[in-house]
Amino acid sequence: MKSKGIITVIVIVLLGISILYFTTWKQSQKYSGPVEKVSIGISATSLLPSLVHIAKEKGYFLEEGIDMEIKGYPTGKKALEATLKGEVDMCTVADMPVVSNSFKRNDFTVFGTILQDAEHTKCLARKDRNISTPQDLIGKKVATTIGTTAHYFMATFFIFNGLDLEDVEIVDLNPTEMVEAIVKGNVDAIFTWEPNIYHAEKDLGDNGVILPSDVGYLATFNLVSKNDFIENNQQLLKRILKALIKAEEFTKDNREESVDIIAARLKTDREIIDKLWGMYEFRVSLTQAFLITLEGEARWFIKNKLTSVTEIPNYLDYIYWDALEAVKPEAVGIIH
Repeated sequence: MKSKGIITVIVIVLLGISILYFTTWKQSQKYSGPVEKVSIGISATSLLPSLVHIAKEKGYFLEEGIDMEIKGYPTGKKALEATLKGEVDMCTVADMPVVSNSFKRNDFTVFGTILQDAEHTKCLARKDRNISTPQDLIGKKVATTIGTTAHYFMATFFIFNGLDLEDVEIVDLNPTEMVEAIVKGNVDAIFTWEPNIYHAEKDLGDNGVILPSDVGYLATFNLVSKNDFIENNQQLLKRILKALIKAEEFTKDNREESVDIIAARLKTDREIIDKLWGMYEFRVSLTQAFLITLEGEARWFIKNKLTSVTEIPNYLDYIYWDALEAVKPEAVGIIH
Protein backbone atom coordinates (compact mmCIF):
# COMPACT_ATOMS: atom_id res chain seq x y z
CA MET A 1 0.00 0.00 0.00
CA LYS A 2 2.86 2.30 0.90
CA SER A 3 4.51 1.74 -2.51
CA LYS A 4 1.23 2.56 -4.26
CA GLY A 5 1.08 5.85 -2.39
CA ILE A 6 4.62 6.70 -3.41
CA ILE A 7 3.82 5.90 -7.06
CA THR A 8 0.73 8.14 -6.88
CA VAL A 9 2.80 11.01 -5.50
CA ILE A 10 5.42 10.53 -8.24
CA VAL A 11 2.73 10.53 -10.94
CA ILE A 12 1.19 13.73 -9.54
CA VAL A 13 4.60 15.43 -9.37
CA LEU A 14 5.46 14.40 -12.94
CA LEU A 15 2.06 15.59 -14.14
CA GLY A 16 2.61 18.93 -12.43
CA ILE A 17 6.05 19.28 -14.00
CA SER A 18 4.58 18.45 -17.42
CA ILE A 19 1.84 21.07 -17.05
CA LEU A 20 4.36 23.66 -15.88
CA TYR A 21 6.66 22.83 -18.81
CA PHE A 22 3.80 23.03 -21.32
CA THR A 23 2.60 26.35 -19.88
CA THR A 24 6.13 27.76 -19.95
CA TRP A 25 6.61 26.49 -23.51
CA LYS A 26 3.36 28.12 -24.64
CA GLN A 27 4.37 31.39 -23.01
CA SER A 28 7.69 31.25 -24.85
CA GLN A 29 5.82 30.90 -28.15
CA LYS A 30 3.99 34.19 -27.62
CA TYR A 31 5.31 37.26 -29.38
CA SER A 32 6.94 39.70 -26.98
CA GLY A 33 8.49 42.27 -29.34
CA PRO A 34 7.26 45.71 -30.42
CA VAL A 35 3.86 46.21 -32.07
CA GLU A 36 4.18 46.89 -35.80
CA LYS A 37 1.69 48.82 -37.93
CA VAL A 38 0.51 46.98 -41.05
CA SER A 39 -2.19 47.90 -43.57
CA ILE A 40 -4.24 45.48 -45.63
CA GLY A 41 -6.67 46.21 -48.47
CA ILE A 42 -9.78 44.06 -48.76
CA SER A 43 -13.01 43.87 -50.74
CA ALA A 44 -15.28 45.95 -48.50
CA THR A 45 -18.60 44.15 -49.08
CA SER A 46 -17.38 40.57 -49.50
CA LEU A 47 -17.34 37.62 -47.10
CA LEU A 48 -14.11 36.36 -48.65
CA PRO A 49 -11.75 38.25 -46.28
CA SER A 50 -13.66 36.99 -43.22
CA LEU A 51 -10.53 35.56 -41.58
CA VAL A 52 -8.99 39.05 -41.64
CA HIS A 53 -12.04 40.54 -39.91
CA ILE A 54 -12.12 37.79 -37.29
CA ALA A 55 -8.38 38.02 -36.58
CA LYS A 56 -8.85 41.77 -36.03
CA GLU A 57 -12.01 41.46 -33.92
CA LYS A 58 -10.69 38.67 -31.68
CA GLY A 59 -7.34 40.37 -31.10
CA TYR A 60 -5.26 37.72 -32.85
CA PHE A 61 -3.26 40.28 -34.81
CA LEU A 62 -2.42 42.16 -31.62
CA GLU A 63 -1.39 38.90 -29.93
CA GLU A 64 1.20 38.60 -32.70
CA GLY A 65 2.40 42.18 -32.29
CA ILE A 66 0.48 43.58 -35.26
CA ASP A 67 -1.61 46.75 -35.33
CA MET A 68 -3.58 45.85 -38.45
CA GLU A 69 -5.35 48.63 -40.35
CA ILE A 70 -8.06 47.30 -42.68
CA LYS A 71 -8.90 49.42 -45.73
CA GLY A 72 -11.94 48.62 -47.84
CA TYR A 73 -12.08 48.74 -51.66
CA PRO A 74 -14.90 48.00 -54.14
CA THR A 75 -13.21 44.73 -55.23
CA GLY A 76 -10.15 42.63 -54.49
CA LYS A 77 -8.87 43.76 -57.89
CA LYS A 78 -8.88 47.37 -56.65
CA ALA A 79 -7.23 46.30 -53.39
CA LEU A 80 -4.42 44.68 -55.40
CA GLU A 81 -4.01 47.87 -57.45
CA ALA A 82 -3.69 49.80 -54.18
CA THR A 83 -1.04 47.35 -52.97
CA LEU A 84 0.98 47.70 -56.17
CA LYS A 85 0.77 51.50 -55.84
CA GLY A 86 2.05 51.31 -52.25
CA GLU A 87 -1.19 52.58 -50.68
CA VAL A 88 -1.36 49.47 -48.46
CA ASP A 89 1.21 46.86 -47.43
CA MET A 90 -0.78 43.88 -48.65
CA CYS A 91 -4.22 42.81 -49.81
CA THR A 92 -6.67 39.97 -50.13
CA VAL A 93 -7.55 39.18 -53.73
CA ALA A 94 -8.96 36.39 -55.87
CA ASP A 95 -6.82 34.43 -58.33
CA MET A 96 -7.90 36.21 -61.52
CA PRO A 97 -6.33 39.63 -60.76
CA VAL A 98 -3.14 37.80 -59.78
CA VAL A 99 -3.02 36.27 -63.25
CA SER A 100 -3.93 39.43 -65.15
CA ASN A 101 -1.20 41.41 -63.39
CA SER A 102 1.37 38.63 -63.86
CA PHE A 103 1.40 39.45 -67.58
CA LYS A 104 2.39 43.04 -66.80
CA ARG A 105 4.79 42.83 -63.85
CA ASN A 106 6.66 40.47 -61.53
CA ASP A 107 7.12 42.57 -58.40
CA PHE A 108 4.39 40.96 -56.29
CA THR A 109 3.89 37.58 -54.62
CA VAL A 110 1.16 35.44 -53.06
CA PHE A 111 2.10 34.26 -49.57
CA GLY A 112 -1.09 32.46 -48.59
CA THR A 113 -4.62 31.46 -49.57
CA ILE A 114 -7.33 32.14 -46.99
CA LEU A 115 -10.37 30.67 -48.72
CA GLN A 116 -11.45 28.21 -51.40
CA ASP A 117 -14.96 28.21 -52.82
CA ALA A 118 -16.95 26.76 -55.71
CA GLU A 119 -20.27 28.53 -55.02
CA HIS A 120 -19.36 32.15 -54.37
CA THR A 121 -19.87 33.39 -57.94
CA LYS A 122 -23.18 32.89 -59.74
CA CYS A 123 -25.32 33.99 -62.67
CA LEU A 124 -28.60 35.74 -61.84
CA ALA A 125 -31.04 36.53 -64.66
CA ARG A 126 -34.44 38.20 -65.08
CA LYS A 127 -37.30 35.83 -65.87
CA ASP A 128 -39.22 38.56 -67.69
CA ARG A 129 -36.46 38.57 -70.33
CA ASN A 130 -37.39 34.95 -71.12
CA ILE A 131 -34.30 33.50 -69.44
CA SER A 132 -34.57 30.14 -67.70
CA THR A 133 -31.56 28.24 -69.11
CA PRO A 134 -27.97 29.24 -69.99
CA GLN A 135 -28.83 29.08 -73.71
CA ASP A 136 -31.46 31.80 -73.21
CA LEU A 137 -28.62 34.29 -72.58
CA ILE A 138 -27.84 34.42 -76.32
CA GLY A 139 -28.44 37.95 -77.60
CA LYS A 140 -28.89 39.37 -74.10
CA LYS A 141 -27.11 42.18 -72.24
CA VAL A 142 -24.97 40.68 -69.48
CA ALA A 143 -22.96 42.48 -66.78
CA THR A 144 -19.83 41.41 -64.94
CA THR A 145 -16.65 43.01 -63.58
CA ILE A 146 -13.97 42.64 -66.24
CA GLY A 147 -10.64 41.23 -65.07
CA THR A 148 -12.04 39.60 -61.94
CA THR A 149 -12.95 36.09 -60.86
CA ALA A 150 -16.54 36.82 -61.93
CA HIS A 151 -15.32 37.49 -65.47
CA TYR A 152 -13.42 34.20 -65.61
CA PHE A 153 -16.35 32.35 -64.07
CA MET A 154 -18.59 33.77 -66.80
CA ALA A 155 -16.18 32.56 -69.50
CA THR A 156 -16.03 29.10 -67.90
CA PHE A 157 -19.83 29.07 -67.58
CA PHE A 158 -20.22 29.85 -71.28
CA ILE A 159 -17.75 27.16 -72.38
CA PHE A 160 -19.36 24.61 -70.05
CA ASN A 161 -22.77 25.34 -71.62
CA GLY A 162 -21.59 25.36 -75.24
CA LEU A 163 -21.84 29.13 -75.61
CA ASP A 164 -19.47 31.89 -76.73
CA LEU A 165 -18.88 35.25 -75.06
CA GLU A 166 -19.57 36.85 -78.42
CA ASP A 167 -23.15 35.58 -78.12
CA VAL A 168 -23.91 38.34 -75.58
CA GLU A 169 -23.36 42.06 -75.03
CA ILE A 170 -21.03 42.42 -72.04
CA VAL A 171 -21.26 45.44 -69.74
CA ASP A 172 -18.41 46.15 -67.29
CA LEU A 173 -19.83 47.17 -63.88
CA ASN A 174 -18.69 46.89 -60.28
CA PRO A 175 -20.76 44.54 -58.07
CA THR A 176 -22.88 47.25 -56.44
CA GLU A 177 -23.71 48.77 -59.83
CA MET A 178 -24.71 45.33 -61.10
CA VAL A 179 -27.33 44.88 -58.39
CA GLU A 180 -28.96 48.18 -59.34
CA ALA A 181 -28.66 47.47 -63.07
CA ILE A 182 -30.46 44.13 -63.00
CA VAL A 183 -33.14 45.30 -60.57
CA LYS A 184 -33.93 48.31 -62.79
CA GLY A 185 -33.83 46.16 -65.91
CA ASN A 186 -30.83 47.87 -67.49
CA VAL A 187 -29.22 44.44 -67.99
CA ASP A 188 -30.75 41.01 -68.47
CA ALA A 189 -28.33 38.99 -66.32
CA ILE A 190 -25.33 39.46 -64.05
CA PHE A 191 -22.28 37.37 -63.20
CA THR A 192 -20.95 38.37 -59.79
CA TRP A 193 -20.29 37.11 -56.28
CA GLU A 194 -22.11 37.00 -52.97
CA PRO A 195 -23.61 38.80 -51.15
CA ASN A 196 -24.44 40.88 -54.24
CA ILE A 197 -26.33 37.99 -55.83
CA TYR A 198 -28.35 37.62 -52.62
CA HIS A 199 -29.29 41.32 -52.58
CA ALA A 200 -30.27 41.37 -56.25
CA GLU A 201 -32.25 38.13 -56.01
CA LYS A 202 -34.12 39.43 -52.98
CA ASP A 203 -35.04 42.68 -54.77
CA LEU A 204 -36.15 40.84 -57.92
CA GLY A 205 -38.35 38.44 -55.97
CA ASP A 206 -40.10 35.92 -58.22
CA ASN A 207 -38.63 37.64 -61.29
CA GLY A 208 -35.11 36.37 -60.57
CA VAL A 209 -33.60 33.03 -61.55
CA ILE A 210 -30.19 31.60 -60.60
CA LEU A 211 -28.79 29.62 -63.52
CA PRO A 212 -26.88 26.37 -62.76
CA SER A 213 -23.40 27.41 -61.62
CA ASP A 214 -21.58 24.12 -61.01
CA VAL A 215 -19.06 24.46 -63.83
CA GLY A 216 -15.98 23.03 -62.13
CA TYR A 217 -14.36 26.32 -61.16
CA LEU A 218 -12.81 26.51 -57.68
CA ALA A 219 -12.08 30.12 -56.80
CA THR A 220 -9.44 31.12 -54.25
CA PHE A 221 -8.89 34.24 -52.17
CA ASN A 222 -5.28 35.08 -51.46
CA LEU A 223 -2.81 37.22 -49.53
CA VAL A 224 -0.57 39.31 -51.79
CA SER A 225 2.21 41.81 -51.16
CA LYS A 226 5.00 43.39 -53.14
CA ASN A 227 8.30 41.53 -53.24
CA ASP A 228 10.27 44.17 -51.37
CA PHE A 229 7.81 44.09 -48.46
CA ILE A 230 8.02 40.31 -48.30
CA GLU A 231 11.82 40.29 -48.45
CA ASN A 232 12.07 42.84 -45.64
CA ASN A 233 9.35 41.40 -43.37
CA GLN A 234 9.67 37.63 -43.38
CA GLN A 235 9.17 37.24 -39.62
CA LEU A 236 6.21 39.62 -39.72
CA LEU A 237 4.55 37.50 -42.41
CA LYS A 238 4.83 34.45 -40.16
CA ARG A 239 3.03 36.31 -37.38
CA ILE A 240 0.31 37.51 -39.77
CA LEU A 241 -0.26 33.93 -40.89
CA LYS A 242 -0.33 32.72 -37.27
CA ALA A 243 -3.07 35.26 -36.51
CA LEU A 244 -5.10 34.13 -39.52
CA ILE A 245 -4.66 30.46 -38.59
CA LYS A 246 -6.06 31.31 -35.14
CA ALA A 247 -9.02 32.94 -36.91
CA GLU A 248 -9.44 29.82 -39.05
CA GLU A 249 -9.64 27.64 -35.93
CA PHE A 250 -12.10 30.08 -34.36
CA THR A 251 -14.48 29.85 -37.34
CA LYS A 252 -14.48 26.05 -37.07
CA ASP A 253 -15.43 26.05 -33.40
CA ASN A 254 -17.58 29.19 -33.19
CA ARG A 255 -19.87 29.43 -36.19
CA GLU A 256 -22.54 31.63 -34.61
CA GLU A 257 -20.11 34.19 -33.20
CA SER A 258 -18.19 34.21 -36.50
CA VAL A 259 -21.41 35.05 -38.34
CA ASP A 260 -22.14 37.80 -35.80
CA ILE A 261 -18.70 39.32 -36.31
CA ILE A 262 -18.92 39.35 -40.12
CA ALA A 263 -22.48 40.71 -40.15
CA ALA A 264 -21.33 43.58 -37.92
CA ARG A 265 -18.15 44.19 -39.94
CA LEU A 266 -20.00 44.25 -43.26
CA LYS A 267 -22.91 46.18 -41.73
CA THR A 268 -25.40 43.78 -43.26
CA ASP A 269 -28.25 41.59 -42.05
CA ARG A 270 -27.12 38.60 -40.03
CA GLU A 271 -29.64 36.47 -41.93
CA ILE A 272 -27.66 37.01 -45.15
CA ILE A 273 -24.32 35.97 -43.64
CA ASP A 274 -25.90 32.98 -41.90
CA LYS A 275 -27.42 31.75 -45.17
CA LEU A 276 -24.17 32.11 -47.14
CA TRP A 277 -21.66 30.98 -44.49
CA GLY A 278 -21.81 27.26 -45.24
CA MET A 279 -20.61 27.64 -48.83
CA TYR A 280 -17.14 28.84 -47.79
CA GLU A 281 -14.06 26.89 -46.73
CA PHE A 282 -11.99 29.25 -44.60
CA ARG A 283 -8.54 27.68 -44.56
CA VAL A 284 -5.02 29.10 -44.66
CA SER A 285 -3.11 27.14 -47.30
CA LEU A 286 -1.03 27.06 -50.45
CA THR A 287 -2.16 24.12 -52.57
CA GLN A 288 -1.19 22.55 -55.86
CA ALA A 289 -4.78 23.15 -56.99
CA PHE A 290 -4.19 26.90 -56.58
CA LEU A 291 -1.15 26.70 -58.84
CA ILE A 292 -3.14 24.76 -61.44
CA THR A 293 -5.91 27.38 -61.29
CA LEU A 294 -3.44 30.18 -62.04
CA GLU A 295 -2.03 28.28 -65.01
CA GLY A 296 -5.51 27.53 -66.37
CA GLU A 297 -6.54 31.17 -66.18
CA ALA A 298 -3.30 32.21 -67.85
CA ARG A 299 -4.03 29.88 -70.78
CA TRP A 300 -7.48 31.45 -71.09
CA PHE A 301 -5.95 34.93 -71.13
CA ILE A 302 -3.53 33.99 -73.90
CA LYS A 303 -6.09 32.05 -75.95
CA ASN A 304 -8.54 34.96 -75.88
CA LYS A 305 -5.80 37.48 -76.73
CA LEU A 306 -6.38 39.45 -73.53
CA THR A 307 -2.60 39.86 -73.35
CA SER A 308 0.18 40.21 -75.89
CA VAL A 309 2.23 37.68 -73.90
CA THR A 310 2.29 34.25 -75.53
CA GLU A 311 3.86 32.12 -72.76
CA ILE A 312 2.42 31.20 -69.38
CA PRO A 313 4.44 32.74 -66.53
CA ASN A 314 6.11 30.39 -64.07
CA TYR A 315 3.75 30.91 -61.14
CA LEU A 316 6.15 29.30 -58.69
CA ASP A 317 7.99 32.62 -59.04
CA TYR A 318 4.85 34.39 -57.80
CA ILE A 319 4.38 32.30 -54.66
CA TYR A 320 6.27 32.65 -51.37
CA TRP A 321 5.68 29.54 -49.25
CA ASP A 322 8.49 29.84 -46.69
CA ALA A 323 6.45 31.75 -44.09
CA LEU A 324 3.47 29.37 -44.14
CA GLU A 325 5.76 26.35 -44.28
CA ALA A 326 7.45 27.61 -41.11
CA VAL A 327 4.23 28.07 -39.09
CA LYS A 328 2.05 25.28 -40.53
CA PRO A 329 3.99 22.99 -42.89
CA GLU A 330 1.03 20.69 -43.56
CA ALA A 331 -0.85 23.64 -45.10
CA VAL A 332 1.63 23.85 -48.00
CA GLY A 333 0.79 21.38 -50.75
CA ILE A 334 2.57 23.04 -53.64
CA ILE A 335 5.21 20.80 -55.21
CA HIS A 336 8.47 22.73 -55.05
